[in-house]
Amino acid sequence: MKRKMVWFGIPWLAGLFLATACQTSVTVSLLLAAFLLLGAFRLYRRITTGQLLCVGLSAAAAAGAVLLYTTAVYQPLLRSAGTITTFSGRVFAAKVYDNDRASYQVKGTFADGRRAKILVYTDDVGARYGDMLDVAGGFSALENSYLWNGESYYRAKEIFLQANNDAFVSCTPTENGKLVRALQQYRDRISVRICTLAGTEAGGMVSAMLLGTKDTLADETNDLLTHHGIRHVVSVSGLHLVLILSIWGWFCRRFHMHRWAVFGTTTVWTILYALMVGTPISILRAGFMYLLMQSAPLFFRRGDTCNSLCIAGVLMTIGNPYLIQDASFLLSFVGTFGIGVFAPWLTKRLRKKGLEWSVLRQLATVTSVSVCVFPVTLLYFREVSVASPIANLFLVPICSVMLALSLLIFLTGGVGFVAKPVCFLLKLLYDLLKLMAYGLRDFIPFLFPTGWKLLPMLCGILLLFVLLIFYTKRSRKAVSLAIVISFGILLAGQAVYRASEQRCFLVTVLGQKQEEVVVVTYAGKTDVIDLTGDHRNPKYVEAYCAEQGITRLNTLCLTKYADQMRIAYPDALWEMPVAETAVPADCWIPADADFMETKPLQTDKFTVEDTQYTLTESDGIVWITFGNLHFCVGTTIQELPDTADAVICTRWNGEPDAMPEETYAKEDAVQIRVYPDGSWNVNTLGKH
Repeated sequence: MKRKMVWFGIPWLAGLFLATACQTSVTVSLLLAAFLLLGAFRLYRRITTGQLLCVGLSAAAAAGAVLLYTTAVYQPLLRSAGTITTFSGRVFAAKVYDNDRASYQVKGTFADGRRAKILVYTDDVGARYGDMLDVAGGFSALENSYLWNGESYYRAKEIFLQANNDAFVSCTPTENGKLVRALQQYRDRISVRICTLAGTEAGGMVSAMLLGTKDTLADETNDLLTHHGIRHVVSVSGLHLVLILSIWGWFCRRFHMHRWAVFGTTTVWTILYALMVGTPISILRAGFMYLLMQSAPLFFRRGDTCNSLCIAGVLMTIGNPYLIQDASFLLSFVGTFGIGVFAPWLTKRLRKKGLEWSVLRQLATVTSVSVCVFPVTLLYFREVSVASPIANLFLVPICSVMLALSLLIFLTGGVGFVAKPVCFLLKLLYDLLKLMAYGLRDFIPFLFPTGWKLLPMLCGILLLFVLLIFYTKRSRKAVSLAIVISFGILLAGQAVYRASEQRCFLVTVLGQKQEEVVVVTYAGKTDVIDLTGDHRNPKYVEAYCAEQGITRLNTLCLTKYADQMRIAYPDALWEMPVAETAVPADCWIPADADFMETKPLQTDKFTVEDTQYTLTESDGIVWITFGNLHFCVGTTIQELPDTADAVICTRWNGEPDAMPEETYAKEDAVQIRVYPDGSWNVNTLGKH
């Protein structure tokens, strides 16, 4: 049986994903269906008995591993949620914020001796890697929110609990972790050096690419890279590690080092770089693969990308099955599969000579990678770039040159005679990158929104269709045609969904606790009313508009903290035009100032009157009328001026008997949906 690890690794990873994403009954049903399909393949001699047993047992073992880990590790730790206890451990990751706050990831033990990793968000206590942190107070389970899938992100890191905000935290400095501290200090010094010489924007991007310092990346640059689907270039990945190790490999060949010495020193370089940049998952995956490929000749084996990828995937998930839910791991895995396995197979028959064939080969390669990462992007992000293949063809090479040049600064310690000319070149390349990125954005401004909740299911069905065509036909033309048909079906389904959504009247209340913003959409029109003026409200609006494909606002009304919100909203929605804006009457606006490129209306009672609906905001309460239906949204409501069909509020402060029957507590994202036939319902939007 050729490629034994492929026959074991892919079913293992697929089984892990199903077991962590679906309920047990659904997982069992899907596995049974897969076994029946495998039986049909065996019946028609498409696979051997050994392959059938390997695939079946691997998928079943993966489901069992998830069940065992959940029962033995995850659920016992969750029992500490809601309890008051103490925890003592060592800091293994720290991040300091601008408002003298910090988050610490701590590995240690609870008072009862149970070992765990926890998240602590508290005042900055000056803790560094290796310091001891003592926490006393309450603990709670991590949760996903509309803006941030915190539970999924930290669960992949084996962090299931966080200390409450009122917990007492003390730090005991230690001398542990000197190596990691030295590496991180070197990283910070090189980052400051690059940002100083190349400028804040260019240097910030280069620092993010080379060293993983995402806080140095300018918002404008981040938005551009995200729009074109190439934000992975500023995430430390296998490309960075391969460049560094390639330089070391050339050095070893130049001095004819023994291959065991080369393997050993390469391992050391991999570990040091991973520790310096915070051991991201993509670096661990790339390190495993690179070392496996390099060690193959030592054991008289031939290196194979697909085998190495599967071995790395199994080794990384066998200790923590929840790692399969991490977007970084999945993107790294499928991206490597696309560029190292699928693209070479797809372009194998293309001619190798001639400029036009070289360009076609490159375009086919980047398109293959985009096709492979599309399902993961659809599942974890609010929008997918349409221009990604072209951006990968023209913009990523510029980023690669910038990364290679920045390595000169990194490897020489930032000495002036090297750093200054290199940073000058980096700034020129950054300006060229921005120029081309803005031009491409104007040429292809479209994004694929992912707000339709059935999209992942449809994408999964179409993925199975493509895999079935591949396994039965083994034809490049047939697979390419199947991919084109699948994308056509996705686009058609998205168009039908968008048309049906415009016929529904939607009232969406976003935010939790002190955050609350109301978004009303109908027939292509969108009205936004900010009820609390919280600094996160613009981010909620930005996320919702991206997810639903909304590109313009009809009205934007501010009710509280308008002075700050007049700055926050343009920063978050800098590309979105707004027809009308409104601010409170007591908000001072200079004569020559504007808000979202409009002259705002100053009023304490804001009204939107449309032929189909009416919105009225007064004293922090929004009254919505659509036909014969009346809805009320507010933070604290004591009484209603009229009868409401549904009320959404943070707290009802009036008489209990006066509270309407259809009153809903404001959660992270609540939506009232009125259908064309006049029926309506209230739902909580799913976390993204």
